[in-house]
Amino acid sequence: MTPASSELPLSRRPAPVGDGDVDAPAPDESRLARLTSRRRRVARRRRRRWQRLLGGLLAVVGFAAVVLTWYLFVFTETGQLMEHAALVGSRIGSRFVSAQARTLLRVVSLPAAVALVLLIVVVGLWRGSRRRAAWAAAAVVATNASAQALKYWALVRPDYGLSQRSDGGNTLPSGHTALAASAAVALILVAGPRWRSLSAWVGALFTAAMGYSTLVNQWHRPGDVIAAILLAAAWGGAAIACGAWRRDSDDGAPPPARLTGLGTLALLGVVCALVGTGLEVRTWRDAAELAGRADTFLAYAAGSAGTLAVACLSMAAIAALTSVGSGRR
Repeated sequence: MTPASSELPLSRRPAPVGDGDVDAPAPDESRLARLTSRRRRVARRRRRRWQRLLGGLLAVVGFAAVVLTWYLFVFTETGQLMEHAALVGSRIGSRFVSAQARTLLRVVSLPAAVALVLLIVVVGLWRGSRRRAAWAAAAVVATNASAQALKYWALVRPDYGLSQRSDGGNTLPSGHTALAASAAVALILVAGPRWRSLSAWVGALFTAAMGYSTLVNQWHRPGDVIAAILLAAAWGGAAIACGAWRRDSDDGAPPPARLTGLGTLALLGVVCALVGTGLEVRTWRDAAELAGRADTFLAYAAGSAGTLAVACLSMAAIAALTSVGSGRR
């Protein structure tokens, strides 16, 4: 007889205990981790789609608003009467700020625009956001090129005997304001998450200051300024819709501060919009009789309030779209 083996069958042997098996994840935990990661990717893609959709909507609304502004304030006789009254009203008290306004207008020129584009690219590359830097520069170029094309080739100004130019040519949109507004949009596009609220505030105030400078020096009418800001906002929305933040390098960064600053900026824009709208309605109703000093000043105040409103709301909207894509508040 063969001696009985002292070894137990393989099926009855105790499982070996080793240090490596203690830290090995259980199959359920590994599956849960993969599922969680997949859900996060799906949610991120969904947020990106919403971000691009809202950016496209902002672009469409912005371009349509530019055309509507031209029609109301340039193409119609009533609109030209309102704009002429605002231009006359801008002379009231202009001597106190015209010198500073002219200085600001001299700073903003074609060489300044080229330097601005280069600075945007450098900042974007320094932050590792080449895609956003490229789209920011494209938004600046597109805004200013389209502003010149609209002013000199696309839009016309009917002659109602109210033009201050010898040739009666169109002045909408304002080139200086378009440059300032496009710079503000580009600043928001390349700014980091924690700085976008501040960038929106700086951009809105700089844009409003540039627009006001053109008004107080009688270079442009309020409609010209508002159209320029809307045009820059539209191109900013187009940049977002085309994927300026599609591969945002900030996705792994710490969450930014809450968007309280943007809410305050938007609230300021809403208040100015309500004030400006009320004054514009009054000016529109009495457009044929705007001859007194008080009438022209109110028309000018309506345009100034509208300028600040559009600047604040446009920059707040562009900055707020970043939180849609990142899923942070």
